[in-house]
Amino acid sequence: MLYVARHGETEWNRKGIISGRSDIALSRIGYEQAGLLSKEVAELDKSPITKIISSPLERARETARVVAEDNELPISVDNRLIELDYGEYDGTSDEQEGYLKIRTQFAVRYPKGESLMDVYARIVPLLEELEQDEEHTYLLVCHNSVIRAIKNYFEPLENEQVFDYRTPNAKLIAFKWNQVAATIKSA
Repeated sequence: MLYVARHGETEWNRKGIISGRSDIALSRIGYEQAGLLSKEVAELDKSPITKIISSPLERARETARVVAEDNELPISVDNRLIELDYGEYDGTSDEQEGYLKIRTQFAVRYPKGESLMDVYARIVPLLEELEQDEEHTYLLVCHNSVIRAIKNYFEPLENEQVFDYRTPNAKLIAFKWNQVAATIKSA
C-alpha cells in the first residue's frame, strides 16, 4: 500500500494563484488540515504508515512534519516530489488563458518550466523504488500535479480525466501496489 497526500492549504491556493515552485507557507487553515491528516494517519489499522517522504517545498514539509511528529514517524525529503515547474506562470492567476490551455496538455512544457510528462518521468523511478521496499508503508506528502502523475501511474486515465482530477488539500489517498501489475497485464 502507498499513501499520498497533498499539502495543507496556502493563501495562494485560496486566492487562485499558481504556486508551483514558489516556496509558500501553510495558512492557518493549512495547519488545521495537517492536524486532521495526522488523525487520519493515526487511525490506519490494516496498513499503518511507517515512513513519510516529503517534497522539499515548505508547504509540504510542514504538513509532513505535523503528521510525523504527531505519529512519531521518520520523515525524509525527496526532490522528485517537488511541484511541477509552471515557469513564467508561477505566482500568477490560475485563470489565464495561456496557462489553462497548456494545463490540458500532458507533454507541453510551460514557458521556462516543465510538463506533466516531465513530472511523471521523475516520479516513476521513485514509485518503483518504494514498491521494492516491502518493509515499509509510505506516505508521500506532495502537490496536486505530482499526485495527478501518481494517480495516472496506478490508474491510467484519459487525457481529460488527468487534468480534471483535483486533489483536496491534506486528504489521505491510498493506492495498492498490485493494482499497477494488474493494469499492465490487462492492457
